[in-house]
Amino acid sequence: MEKAGTKRRDIHFRSDKNGIVVCVHSREAREYARYLEASAAVASYEAGTVLDPDKYPFINTIGIRKEYFDTQWTSDFVIHFTDGRTGIRELTNKDGLSKRAAIEKLEFSRRYWSTTKVTEWKIVVMEKGEC
Repeated sequence: MEKAGTKRRDIHFRSDKNGIVVCVHSREAREYARYLEASAAVASYEAGTVLDPDKYPFINTIGIRKEYFDTQWTSDFVIHFTDGRTGIRELTNKDGLSKRAAIEKLEFSRRYWSTTKVTEWKIVVMEKGEC
């Protein structure tokens, strides 16, 4: 999960599965997109989906700093599976799992998506160039 609108490196590529050019912001996200492109279980996916701030009031605030509720966020991947399920994948690295800010962002995402019709939410721990 990232702040929306933050300047960062953009990686654009043609997605055969989606039929459009997709933009991600890290090599790890590009590698994960390759994995999604190759997966027979994935019908389509979206990268960098902006979270709707109108849903923020429905998120439990315990353990998450107030400033997070004043920030526009994006989730790394929204996945539409061939069986009709919708899943969320948030990417992090091993170091992120020991940082309070990263944990809060992940928990914010989990709580946000639990207020929607998403049926599956997972963290993908990335190593450089791997998924």
